[in-house]
Amino acid sequence: MPPLTERPDRAEGQRNEVFVLGRVTSAPFEREFPSGARLVTWRICMARPEAPGRRARSASLTLVSFDEALCAKVHGWRVGDVVRVTGELRRRIWRGWKGVQSVLEVEVDTATLVRGANR
Repeated sequence: MPPLTERPDRAEGQRNEVFVLGRVTSAPFEREFPSGARLVTWRICMARPEAPGRRARSASLTLVSFDEALCAKVHGWRVGDVVRVTGELRRRIWRGWKGVQSVLEVEVDTATLVRGANR
């Protein structure tokens, strides 16, 4: 992972930066809103190393982007592809028929296909 550098637009010592390398578990899905904005959403998982007395596990993340160029870039990605992404954590909150709900997602800045899935 490249070293983190301070960004001048951030308060000293504060950052919201995510770097993950993982396997696509839910192919990118694009939605268009009435405003015309497009959102692409997909999921990846990352293996977690085994620890003494605990079996290996994995962690999964939901990734989102409103960037049209990025939406087009990830359009052809498939389950099993290995990808590298950078972005920022975002908590999205909404009121639905189940009441107030929230989800923690990564809003993607960059996304790169590292290795395609064996088909």
